[in-house]
Amino acid sequence: MTIGGVVERREIEIFLTVGEELHFGRSAERLHVSVAMVSKTVQKLERSVGAALFERTSRRVAFTATGRRLFDDLKPAYQEVLDAFARAVASGRGVDGVLRVGFLGTATAQFVMRAAELLRTRHPGCEIRLHESRFADGTAPLHDDVIDVLLIDNFAVPVSTLAPGHSAGPMLFREAPMLAVSARHPLARRDAVEMTELARYEVLRPRAPSGQAEGTSAPGRAAGRPVPGQAARWAAPEGAERLFAPGQADSSFAPGRAPEGRGSGRSTEFGSIQEMWALVGGGHGVFPVPSHASVYDARPDVAFVPIKGAPAYEWRLIWLSAADNNRVRAFSEAACGYVAAHPDPLTATA
Repeated sequence: MTIGGVVERREIEIFLTVGEELHFGRSAERLHVSVAMVSKTVQKLERSVGAALFERTSRRVAFTATGRRLFDDLKPAYQEVLDAFARAVASGRGVDGVLRVGFLGTATAQFVMRAAELLRTRHPGCEIRLHESRFADGTAPLHDDVIDVLLIDNFAVPVSTLAPGHSAGPMLFREAPMLAVSARHPLARRDAVEMTELARYEVLRPRAPSGQAEGTSAPGRAAGRPVPGQAARWAAPEGAERLFAPGQADSSFAPGRAPEGRGSGRSTEFGSIQEMWALVGGGHGVFPVPSHASVYDARPDVAFVPIKGAPAYEWRLIWLSAADNNRVRAFSEAACGYVAAHPDPLTATA
């Protein structure tokens, strides 16, 4: 490593060692190099400085005034550099420290807390801090260094669309999809709805991040196309997205809407989960949700209808590959361990 384009790290080590030993032979032995290399390195440094650093005789080695000043200035600074790297290595390789975990919704927050409790029994020095993400954020909180790892489903951020530089843990659990509709919606009286029917209704869509034009590149987006979770439509995997396309009319129960089956030409956006529930309850659209929502997000103005033929929600952890460390991996292992011990991890009480 060259410092300032002038001095190599090894040259600094040799200079500091000679300064401590004041003996070329002992310095060479300590550094496992030849005496000739020590002498050559000191001479090179003296040429760079433009002054002698040591007074050398056949009997003794002593600092010059310039050499002593350089040694006193350089030694603590060099030790700080070494300590900084040591702390970084300990942080990257160790598990102790803070891990920031993002989640969406109440049930997933409880799952993260239970996985965190299991992690703390294994690694008491690891602290988990929770961060509730907005549906429209996608992977942006990872890129913005708000969180270290994100629990997300394959509808909000399909693994197949993750841009290079992301890592994904194993699938943790699956949930059947349900359609959230207003309690006044005709579908609320149905036992189930076919996925192929949904193109007849207006499906709400996540709002792009503030100040962000659709289709532009930003954290959480792949270059040239929106990443699901920030996209202009709800994104279902395996080509199912076209069946949930927004811009279709909702049922005629909503004032000012086109008759059922005819396009309204617009789609209502939301930025947070609570906004989505308010819009659904108010009859401004429908939205597919995982089945746990019917328990954790039950409200009198919203009904939940099972969707037949739709792919399941699959939940997993994702993180930036560059931020991969033992804490992230330990939390992923704890999440997998909790799921293995609890077949229904979102409703388990312990």
